[in-house]
Amino acid sequence: MGLRLYLASQLIEGEALTARISRGRLGEDELRDVARQVLRVLVYLHGQPSPVLHRDIKPDNVLVRPDGTLVLVDFGSARRLSGAQTYNATLTGTFGYMPAEQLGGTVDATTDLYALGATLLHAATGKPPADLFSKDFALRIPEAVPAALRPFLTRLVQPRRDRRFRSAAEALAALDRPPAAKVRPAFLAAMLAALITALGVVAAGTGSRPRTATAAVAPGSMPIVQEVAGRWFQQAKPSCNPVEVAQLMARRPPPAGWKGAGYGAGCWALAGKIAEARAVLDGLRPDDRLRAAGIVFDLAHPVADAGDDVSAAPIMNLVLESWPDHYMARYHAGMSDYALGNLDRARTHLEVFLRLYSNEDGFRHNAQQVLARLP
Repeated sequence: MGLRLYLASQLIEGEALTARISRGRLGEDELRDVARQVLRVLVYLHGQPSPVLHRDIKPDNVLVRPDGTLVLVDFGSARRLSGAQTYNATLTGTFGYMPAEQLGGTVDATTDLYALGATLLHAATGKPPADLFSKDFALRIPEAVPAALRPFLTRLVQPRRDRRFRSAAEALAALDRPPAAKVRPAFLAAMLAALITALGVVAAGTGSRPRTATAAVAPGSMPIVQEVAGRWFQQAKPSCNPVEVAQLMARRPPPAGWKGAGYGAGCWALAGKIAEARAVLDGLRPDDRLRAAGIVFDLAHPVADAGDDVSAAPIMNLVLESWPDHYMARYHAGMSDYALGNLDRARTHLEVFLRLYSNEDGFRHNAQQVLARLP
């Protein structure tokens, strides 16, 4: 009789913050409450002898219980911090919610603070942070954000981490708020249970990184509401292959708008149909085309990370046709083209990447090493 291992997750009644946002933007009091509760969790996590970074804070990973308490879930991307910051970390997180240095594998306590700021901006505006990027990839603070919270959010989402709050405790102290109740025991217990489950997998001796510990929503509670385009892709993804994709698009095309176009182009691209994906992007206005290309990159990024150079190179080059300054697409296109022997194009991509990306981390060092090897 073989050994069987099971991972049990705590059942949490509630709905994702995403669902609450879908019903309307959060007001100032609600935003303060979300910020306060999540910051208290981060004070605890970051304050451990070996600080724990969540690395994927976003509305989908914040559950709202019926009594209003928040639970931070899905510690599958969590990492213990060695020293003040960690380099060459496994790339994880969600585009728009993670700061630039996280794309390069550098994380510290301010990484989670940035993600919280991006989450609060989503809650305040009803728009995902990918819609709020300026040309220099800094998150804009729209007029929809309550004026009293703008300075606080501006500091949370600073592109340079040395300009953010230094710690969750400092951010909590800076939050202009009326006296708040203590952390509810139920909230703390739920958070601890998720953390123990995630870190316990590592303690069993199977890896160096906590695996996913997902808290489910109880039957009868509000379901997680996804945006229409994202929901379409989740249902369409199994058919994003060379055999089925054309029939899928004819039978059930993606929703209208740039998001639907982005997911549709991404589906075509994942199926290896680059010409069809290009045609979808070419039909958009310049600004919408850039944002849709960002979705294509986000969908194809795992392909590049998995080392599938044959598939990654044409998709990353496709992204660059619409978004030439996308530095991570430049990096992956350059590395994939180098592996495939497209040396001139690899050189161009990596030289542009080094001009766009100044963080001294594994990505920059890899690009420099490849350039040094090129004839």
